[in-house]
Amino acid sequence: MKAFARCFVALVLTAIPLSGLAQQYYSHVGVVRAVKLRILPGKTKEFYEAFAYAPKVFEAEKAAGIITGYQIYSSVNYEGPEKWDVMYVIFFKNMATLDTSADLAEPVIAKVYGSPEKRAEVLRMRAESTEVVSSELVREIQLKPLP
Repeated sequence: MKAFARCFVALVLTAIPLSGLAQQYYSHVGVVRAVKLRILPGKTKEFYEAFAYAPKVFEAEKAAGIITGYQIYSSVNYEGPEKWDVMYVIFFKNMATLDTSADLAEPVIAKVYGSPEKRAEVLRMRAESTEVVSSELVREIQLKPLP
């Protein structure tokens, strides 16, 4: 039993300094969700009619403190299998905020759409007019100054 305790204490004392080395060059600042969408052929009008709700939702989430900001981009390069047309980026304060965002956003989103029927119609239009090329979750880092 004493041998086990000694080994355990030695392991813990060794692991504590090593855990500090994992992030010695930077610290985590925020979390970003980047979603790239491809508009299906002949569905541009339907996509933009449905996507017009996105800024309204993002602004409502921002006002509620769920997100810190958002950006919407349009691609200028139309080549390759990973071609995308529209990308939106949502900024979160940290991972904890991201983890609770779905529950907090539900009443905010419902208020923006006004009715469940309208929300279902817009989501159906969006699903029929676009496909997700990629959805990435990245963490913003801040480099620590050199010693």
